[in-house]
Amino acid sequence: MKHNSLSPSSSSSEAVSSSSSLSTSDQPHPSVQRTSSTSASASSTTAVEDPAASRDTSSGVAAESVTIERRGDYAAFCKWTIANFPKVKARALWSKYFEVGGFDCRLLIYPKGDSQALPGYISIYLQIMDPRNTTSSKWDCFASYRLAVENVSDSSKSIHRDSWHRFSSKKKSHGWCDFTPSNSILEPKLGFLFNNDCVLVTADILILNESVNFTRDNNELQSNILSNLIVTGPVGDVLSGKFTWKVHNFSLFKEMIKTQKIMSPVFPAGECNLRISVYQSSVNGSDYLSMCLESKDTEKTLVSDRSCWCLFRMSVLNQKPGLNHMHRDSYGRFAADNKSGDNTSLGWNDYMKMSDFVGMESGFLLDDTAIFSTSFHVIKELSSFSKNGGFIGGVRSGSGTRKSDGHMGKFTWRIENFSRLKDLLKKRKITGLCIKSRRFQIGNRDCRLIVYPRGQSQPPCHLSVFLEVTDSRNTASDWSCFVSHRLSVVNQKMEDKSVTKESQNRYSKAAKDWGWREFVTLTSLFGQDSGFLIQDTVVFSAEVLILKETSIQQEFSDQDTESDSANPQVDGVGKKSSFTWKVENFLAFKEIMETRKIFSKFFQAGGCELRIGVYESFDTICIYLESDQSVGSDPDKNFWVRYRMAVVNQKNPAKTVWKESSICTKTWNNSVLQFMKVSDMLEADAGFLLRDTVVFVCEILDCCPWFEFSDLEVSIN
Repeated sequence: MKHNSLSPSSSSSEAVSSSSSLSTSDQPHPSVQRTSSTSASASSTTAVEDPAASRDTSSGVAAESVTIERRGDYAAFCKWTIANFPKVKARALWSKYFEVGGFDCRLLIYPKGDSQALPGYISIYLQIMDPRNTTSSKWDCFASYRLAVENVSDSSKSIHRDSWHRFSSKKKSHGWCDFTPSNSILEPKLGFLFNNDCVLVTADILILNESVNFTRDNNELQSNILSNLIVTGPVGDVLSGKFTWKVHNFSLFKEMIKTQKIMSPVFPAGECNLRISVYQSSVNGSDYLSMCLESKDTEKTLVSDRSCWCLFRMSVLNQKPGLNHMHRDSYGRFAADNKSGDNTSLGWNDYMKMSDFVGMESGFLLDDTAIFSTSFHVIKELSSFSKNGGFIGGVRSGSGTRKSDGHMGKFTWRIENFSRLKDLLKKRKITGLCIKSRRFQIGNRDCRLIVYPRGQSQPPCHLSVFLEVTDSRNTASDWSCFVSHRLSVVNQKMEDKSVTKESQNRYSKAAKDWGWREFVTLTSLFGQDSGFLIQDTVVFSAEVLILKETSIQQEFSDQDTESDSANPQVDGVGKKSSFTWKVENFLAFKEIMETRKIFSKFFQAGGCELRIGVYESFDTICIYLESDQSVGSDPDKNFWVRYRMAVVNQKNPAKTVWKESSICTKTWNNSVLQFMKVSDMLEADAGFLLRDTVVFVCEILDCCPWFEFSDLEVSIN
């Protein structure tokens, strides 16, 4: 369909940004991520696993002088004295084993550093083993520990580092490859050497006494003892269930959680493995129990782009009859790691006040036992993505247009058990919830679909669908890209009856999601014969075309203007600034411009924000300049702007076509310039289209404030 007038085109069903009324963040509550170690020493390093650790002592020397001070069954302080330390030639030294919390523990030290250490550093590790001495058995335990090299002359100068770790048959050693420079210990005057060059290494170890239960949604008991729940890889068929974690010696870790955290064993949820983390935070001057759900990649060799969208409830159970449990609900997409930009941790810094949690009469902490649990629901989904595919703006990739260098693609997303998800949201009275798809990349931008199963309005009437586009390269700086997108809810019975909406928008850091709050009515979506819900599955698709563009703005001084005035190419006019907009996949947008428009990012000129717009009408290329009319712009500022616009001839600059006009940013916002026939511009020898690139230039000739007579105050004497 062609335009009937020479004015900028507009859509009858324009997309809106979901962020204008409601944030589409996966995190309705603060996301929680903590460093893996803390240190009281001047320079902090992160605790790591010792790749060479094993139970075999043949490669090292076992030192005999080990003393243990016990503080109950699950806490111990180990003192390991190493004689003639400066003269040790062995690569590694191993202490004797000592028992803590039913596990065998020992210390490892590499006097000249292990294979991962920096030159001149000492490496120290804690190793915890299953006393059954069976490498095939599945076991794990959580420990908080401090390793130290003691200064016997001045204890305040001792070098110590703190960390925590969940030890297992696959991860049985943890510590620091760069614990401290060796010369900081070997110098006699520093106070670390005593009694014929002895060195004292200590370890303060706390072992968590815990038990777990894990049930699937069908109530089949999966595990009621810790050793049976060790997860070594993803278990994709666990879509919903409940995980309960009992900590039987919480008071032992009460001080520790002020700077560190305790973590449960992992449990399977969709493609991911999740765990509960608990710690203490200060929020607005008050101490809170913090609790979050974390994803944990248990197998480094597997594909790292695993993720799952999860609706979850985290609870602290009250152990006194008649008293209420504490529940909080949240949701989000978890990823195996944070490389994709998705969450690896979701939860609350202010889950509940510590005073309420530890209160004698509150019932949450009884006989030194705390019970934490999470129930979860993971959506069953399947997605596919093809670059340079799809059908956007009537142009199929490879048919009459180039493949746009990866700036075009189609994403399809199937969500199963959709009615069950809707019913769960209704039962829990959760409103405004959104589901975000996996990310797919087009034109160096990360894209994904956002779906609100019960819409954004109350009462729920419509399904809301948005496209989110973000910059994967540098999220800290501002960015902008122009996107044409077609979003669909696919009719699985008759595809031509799919609900499809199309729009073009400029995405940025401030407006990263665009779409429709009222995409399709829930009545139509869930209708028995509508064709949108087949076997409780809904299919969404997004066809995305991103403008490949570059832009340059240049400011001119008075001297530049005078020199340009002598140049006949610029017709003797002065200019204040120039904005060049290069569109490098113009043909991909040709048919879109017959009914819609493309526009550049805003540029500044004389105190106002301006941008170039381009569209086609009656086979004529039309270009206009318009000012920023968004909510954030100042409506009282009115500028008169005189400018000239050009379509650059890239083969022969002398044949560049210029046209001059002016606008008033408040009262007459745009003025359309008709340039040439599109067919003439696209001729191979014309010079305006070169390797699918068209260059537009706007030169600002003059810009000044504009006053209406009604705005002026006139005093009459």
